[in-house]
This record gives sequence, C-alpha cells and structure tokens, in this order.
Amino acid sequence: MTTTEAHRGEDRFERMSAGLHGVLEPQLEVLDAMDRVIAACVEFTSATEAGIVLGDPSGTLHVIASTSERTSDAEEAQLGTNEGSCLDCFRTGRTIDVPDVTTHESVWPAFAETMRQRGLRGTFAEPVRLRDGTIGSLCLFAEHTDGHDDADVVLIQLLADAASAALVRQRNGSQTRTFQEQIDDVIEARVLVEQAKGALAYRRGIQIDEAFQILRRAAHGAGRGMRAMAEDVVRHGADLGTTA
Repeated sequence: MTTTEAHRGEDRFERMSAGLHGVLEPQLEVLDAMDRVIAACVEFTSATEAGIVLGDPSGTLHVIASTSERTSDAEEAQLGTNEGSCLDCFRTGRTIDVPDVTTHESVWPAFAETMRQRGLRGTFAEPVRLRDGTIGSLCLFAEHTDGHDDADVVLIQLLADAASAALVRQRNGSQTRTFQEQIDDVIEARVLVEQAKGALAYRRGIQIDEAFQILRRAAHGAGRGMRAMAEDVVRHGADLGTTA
C-alpha cells in the first residue's frame, strides 16, 4: 500500500467514525438507523447498493432496509427462491464474499439471474449478530467484480455491529418488548414506508426510487423518522412538496 493509499484509508475511517455516531444516536428509531447503515455502506465502501434482512424468532427473513428498488428486488428474490448470499450468511453465521455471482450460478441460479437482470455482478453479506446468535445479514451489491479491499471489510463489519447495536439500544430502552415485538414493529414501519413510496410516486408521477429519496430527505430535513413522515403521506395525504 502506498503512502497516499494509506492516507486515503485513514481519511475514510475518520469520516466513517462520524457516520457511526449518526447511526448510534440514542433517539434514532431502528428503521432510520438501518437506513443510515446501508447508506454508509454505499458511501464508504466500493458497494453500489446495500440492504439489511432480519430474521424473526421462527427463522423467517424479512427485508428491513434497501438503498433502491433493485436492491429490494435482489433481496426479495433470495427470500422467494431460498438461495443467495444473504440467506447463506444468515444460515451459517459467516461472511459471504462473491465478487462475481456468475461463479456461483450452479449454486444460486435464480439469484444469479436476478442480479444479471438488475445490472449487479458482485455480492457481499456480513452477519448481523445479537450476542451469540445471527439475527440477520447486511447485504452489499456491486455493479463490478472488483470485490472489497481489507478496509472495506473492516468497515462493513463495523456497520453490521452498528445495526445490531441499534436493536439492542431499542430493547434496553423498552424492557417489556420481546425480540419478536421489535421485529414486528420494524417490519410494520418498513411496510408503511413502502406504502408511502407508492403513494408519492403516484401523486407526483415519478419513479419509486425518486419517491424514496424524497421521503428520506424530507424526514432528515424535518428531524423526524421515516416512519412518521410515511404516516403523513399515507394517512394525511402529504406529498412532501415543500419539504423535499
């Protein structure tokens, strides 16, 4: 590694430190923390897209966060076909690093095809752990086959730990809530955000991804959670025209 590369790496970690503080803000709802985790994955690593899936106590995985619709497609395709990096990561509790999914077409035929259709080529999945168990996967996707360097891997591991910490923080703040109740709550929030994206897209005549970015910016600008902003859109007819 050259001196210049080392300095760039140090700068990346310094900026990442600020990003982690944002994820771990005490008042932040879990859905917003997860959204910041995946945004940081795209900002600070070579990933093009990122998402998070969490398992409920029965072992069923649910998509909790995604940076775009094609990320959601890649995640949902895995859950629907029972194959892919996120599932293997969750099942084994191990990091899954596949820079080129065409090398795994015999193992993940449906997932590899979905990735190809969505213009994605590489995938990386890191376990999200709670104490000694794996509760989900932090999933990264790339348009290239370059893979991730050592610094990327360290940052991804830190972000997976931050996602877990967000759940622990919420649980500690509400001792009466079971893990199932926590998962149910974040799934409900995710569904509401999906409804809001669809409503905004219809009202404004825009694409779903654009509607999602409007919702994110509006929530951040107003200092509110995405769930609360989504409720305004779904239940009160807001189109966020003055806040986006």
